[in-house]
Amino acid sequence: MKKHILIFIYSRKSKYTNKGDSIGNQIELAKEYIELHYPNSEYDVETKIYEDEGFSGGSIDRPNFQRMMKDELKYHADILICYRLDRISRNISDFSNLMEELKKYNTDFVSIKEQFDTKTPMGRAMMYIASVFAQLEREVIAERIRDNMHELAKTGRWLGGSTPTGFTAEKYDLVQVLEKNTDNLLEKKVKKACKLVEDKNEKKIILDMANIFLKKKSLTGAETELINKNILSRTGVYFSTGRIRAILTNPVYATYDEVTEKYFNENNIELYVSDEKRGKYGKYGLIAYNKTDYGTIKDKSEWIVAVGEHSGFLKGSDWVKIQDIIDKNKEKRYRASNRTNKALLSGLLRCNCCGSFMRPKSTGNQPKKANYKRYYYTCELKDRSRGSKCNGKNINGIVLDTEIVKKLKEIFVPNSEIYNELKSMSVSKKDTIKSKGEEIEILNNKYKKNNTEIHNLVEKLKYIDVSIINVVNDEIKRLQQENNAIQKQITFLQKENENLKVEENFEKISSKLVLDIIDNYFNIFDELDIKLKKDILRILVKDIRGNGEKVTVNLLNTNFDAERKSLLFDSFNKIEDVSSSPTENNSNCNCGYE
Repeated sequence: MKKHILIFIYSRKSKYTNKGDSIGNQIELAKEYIELHYPNSEYDVETKIYEDEGFSGGSIDRPNFQRMMKDELKYHADILICYRLDRISRNISDFSNLMEELKKYNTDFVSIKEQFDTKTPMGRAMMYIASVFAQLEREVIAERIRDNMHELAKTGRWLGGSTPTGFTAEKYDLVQVLEKNTDNLLEKKVKKACKLVEDKNEKKIILDMANIFLKKKSLTGAETELINKNILSRTGVYFSTGRIRAILTNPVYATYDEVTEKYFNENNIELYVSDEKRGKYGKYGLIAYNKTDYGTIKDKSEWIVAVGEHSGFLKGSDWVKIQDIIDKNKEKRYRASNRTNKALLSGLLRCNCCGSFMRPKSTGNQPKKANYKRYYYTCELKDRSRGSKCNGKNINGIVLDTEIVKKLKEIFVPNSEIYNELKSMSVSKKDTIKSKGEEIEILNNKYKKNNTEIHNLVEKLKYIDVSIINVVNDEIKRLQQENNAIQKQITFLQKENENLKVEENFEKISSKLVLDIIDNYFNIFDELDIKLKKDILRILVKDIRGNGEKVTVNLLNTNFDAERKSLLFDSFNKIEDVSSSPTENNSNCNCGYE
């Protein structure tokens, strides 16, 4: 009897690539390792594959790595295989914790590249030694990058990528150097670099944004006024509070002067000023290096700010004033409390009027001594524009959540119409796949038969009369053309079959997931934590549209037609508008959006 083993394959790549140690290559190498060491004749191998593309090895906070660790708690894999040690982590502490976790569940770890296997004491020892060098390499790379940043900061140039709003990039001559040409002779060449140049139209947007913020003294106030004035980003969308904060805290818009110099020194932010620019206050703008890490803004203490080649938009005093206001407002920023965060439909519910998401907001009048907090769903665009861009009615959050869950419980029950349909979802595709497979087999037989006839005709050409050679050649050509057409048809059918298998597999997985929810979770739905409830709703529901008078729920994971997949809630007398603003009580939507 074959021995059953469960193997996890993990792959990671910091950036997308289809070369070298790409995600695909890592997985293929792991599969080859499995075939070599755990042959089908002896083992019944079950594999689970986890891929993280675009994630650094400096942290284990990666979605599929975390999913793998949750599965490890549940299934206890026999072996975890990766292509190389640093694909798991470059951090000794994280790696050590992982090894302890795997040891707890008797899971062996294999690194293909280094040929480490934790089944042996030597393998375990070498693994830890290698992890030390992996972290050392990471720290050396980080130090090298920072040293390069220091060198680049001396030039104050733009290093490439998307330019900040308000600027374009322009090349300029940086320095003359001597380089060898194709004849191996030295010749003078000019090295070029890029600098930021102001875009007059976008500069006006930045100045308007700064002036509005200084007047309103809040990001939400600035956001609302920018929306009401129809001031859009270069991509044609309204500025969010997050985008406004990112722009207004970017040193690129500040002018190098006594005030900004003092600000960076007092806040322990490294400021580099070249000798030729030192003391030339008011002439140049600033530029920040080492500011982001995979899209996340780093702490200011890690920035390297330098005097650039461009002109600043804002006086130092105004820019520093903006930083002070933003810092003071940080403590006042809204944080959804655990009670407010009970809203089940956030991220699913959209405004039927303008298509924006409807977000939960707590009401001013809260019940005393209650273990819940009243909230209502309001259109995000309506809230951001203070009702000027959309005025769809709000929806009582608690009542809507309750009504929708109640309806779903009535539909998704064992032996219901949906339940039985989910059980038989892939039957029709199995028949189609089988039919196409039979058709491919017939074509393959015809192809082989034609090849045999061609071979026989070619052999006969040696012996037949010259007068009928042309007739035989014509028949050979006809058979070859027929085979070409057959080969194209086979390729087409094989591709169709593969697509059908992928669809069938997806439907199997999704239907099994829903059946599992119906069988094991819906009867205890009210006792589940809020995160699990939301996860379940996202599996069952495609989206929800509403505006306080009518709500439509569109279901996922069924082959039902559109009418049967759509649940319409239109008796919402008790799901009343709970807003206090006159604009919010207006039931007519005139937002101007389709």
